[in-house]
Amino acid sequence: MASKIEIQHLLQDTDFTCFVIPSLFTKEDCEQFLSTDIKNSFQKASSNYPTYYRNNDRFVLDDEVLANRLFEKVKPYLPERIEINSPIQSENGIWQLQELNSRLRFCKYSANQYFHRHLDGVHYRNDTTQSKLTFMIYLNSATEFEGGRTLFFRTKETEEIWASYIPKQGDLIVFDHNVWHEGEVLRKGEKFVLRSDILYSKNDAVTASEPFTGHLGYIWKLLKMNDTTILSGGRDKEIKVWTAQGEQRKSLQGHQNSILCMEKISEDVFISGSRDQQIIVWKDYNILNILKTHAAVVLSLCRIDDSMFASGSGDNTIKLSNLDGTTVKTYREHSNWVWQVLKLDDQVIASCSEDGSIKIWNLGSEKSINTFESGTSVISLAYNSENRKLISGGLNGEVSIRRLTSDYQQAEIKIFKAHNGIIRTIKMIDNNRFATGGEDNKVKIWNLNGQLISELEHQNFVQSLELVDDKTLISASYDGTIKIGDIDSMNRIK
Repeated sequence: MASKIEIQHLLQDTDFTCFVIPSLFTKEDCEQFLSTDIKNSFQKASSNYPTYYRNNDRFVLDDEVLANRLFEKVKPYLPERIEINSPIQSENGIWQLQELNSRLRFCKYSANQYFHRHLDGVHYRNDTTQSKLTFMIYLNSATEFEGGRTLFFRTKETEEIWASYIPKQGDLIVFDHNVWHEGEVLRKGEKFVLRSDILYSKNDAVTASEPFTGHLGYIWKLLKMNDTTILSGGRDKEIKVWTAQGEQRKSLQGHQNSILCMEKISEDVFISGSRDQQIIVWKDYNILNILKTHAAVVLSLCRIDDSMFASGSGDNTIKLSNLDGTTVKTYREHSNWVWQVLKLDDQVIASCSEDGSIKIWNLGSEKSINTFESGTSVISLAYNSENRKLISGGLNGEVSIRRLTSDYQQAEIKIFKAHNGIIRTIKMIDNNRFATGGEDNKVKIWNLNGQLISELEHQNFVQSLELVDDKTLISASYDGTIKIGDIDSMNRIK
């Protein structure tokens, strides 16, 4: 590695790449990057990201010329090759330095804005070219604001700060995508950064030898269409059609961004929702209709009947719509993202939200018939109609099991800690058991008394669960894999 400038390594006791190149860019460079046009173009991130995660402003610019210029500036300081040994087969090998992602993200932080602890997502050009390192220029100095340090942590859970950096205009920070970090809450002033990703390539693509191998990056949703067909959708904007054994049949394209939710409507029709704010109606795996129902990300879809569905969104609303795109009703009581919408009976649905509430709705009215307050963001729901148990999972890793009366009041509730991290998904297995998936990378199976029966682990967040049959559960993860588990033998807890 070249050393034209004295670089500062932040994490001395690790093999992770994490360093600062002081004053790589001049004051004039930074002012040119942060032009008046860009300063006037920032938008709230909340239409694309939940507020528990981040609440800053951002602007996205695709500029290959500027990206090439930035890359030539930093290239002498970057590792030319990275060797990876990972449990995920597609990650393994020698990766050679390639280029800077031409998608540049400008971020603005004002008072009380933050970017909470996270790992940066991998940008996939294809299966042999992907990002490994984060590239971030500080466009102004901490003399102009209070707070706003870049903080690094050994794990997602620890409170101990591993390392921190106080921004200085023109400094460039480079670090491994696998390092937990956050943008500290800004107390005063304004902070600006320019962020992108450093891409690496390898020569050998991975041959799909394992079942359900084919997605690039996060897998958000699984859907069983019938006993022989499973669908999956993810960050690569594709819906994969698999046999129940994990052999790929088709790959469907249509969305312009991550596919976040899918729902079966009938034997040959399903719908999908995306971060691109669109809902696509598919018939026989062809696009039948594209609906612009919401003004933000589409987070959840719920079948009402063969022609009608409900949808929840980052615009804080629930829409009741026909497959032709006609909006029948709009439910507006939530004050933040609606993470899930769930059918309880033919005329009643439930919804859960970032605002900490679960609401029960009669489809005939735009006013909720009941609200349960949880005190924390509620991300996931499941319901068993036989025993009238409504199960919810939240930001704090707790599961709540509510028994509902015939008029959907709460008769009793049981709350217990289920995961070390957000519970992203819940799936009923039968009348006595359910599964949860969380940000502690685990799938867990429970009985309705809250006793842990068994568990399975991924390499990253567990995002979706689906039953293949009464003995087989599949789980999808941010690690880009789908795992098959035998419900009765998954690492049984003694």
